[in-house]
Amino acid sequence: MEELTLYQKILESNLLNFIIMVSILVVIFKKAKLGAIFDKMAADIQNSVMTSAEAAQTALKEYKEAKRSTKNTEAEKEEILSKARDGAQNMESSAACALQKEESALDEKCGVQMENDVKKAKETAAGEIYETVTALAEAEIKNRILNVENREEIQRKLIDNCINEIDTLDEARFGGKI
Repeated sequence: MEELTLYQKILESNLLNFIIMVSILVVIFKKAKLGAIFDKMAADIQNSVMTSAEAAQTALKEYKEAKRSTKNTEAEKEEILSKARDGAQNMESSAACALQKEESALDEKCGVQMENDVKKAKETAAGEIYETVTALAEAEIKNRILNVENREEIQRKLIDNCINEIDTLDEARFGGKI
């Protein structure tokens, strides 16, 4: 059996696969700008919580003023409390809805970006591998043909192999009827 060439050793060591995977991950994280997106989401949530807290304090102030000024009935008290609760619930639900929309948009954007990056990496890697294999094969053929003392015998073997391959193709094409 022939000795393994450097190219074969690299392919069998998975070094090329590891380098491609690391490159893909670096590109994904650079293009997605995840840090900025998470900061924006955190700021939106913080703003909605602050707004909710301010609304709750405003409602409590209204409640205290109403209690002091008129010593209202229990019905007015419940009405103010229910408005405060409704306002807080509305703000909570709107914040949750906004967060969910932002999350789904981020998932979609990341998915599309990942698909594009993977496709681009596959195409690039396939082209590089093809070029490398072609160059190595050409170099090996030239090395074997040019550096061998019995060149005529090798040429004869190559011609015989080509004729056998053509015969095999003809048999496959015509179903053995030549």
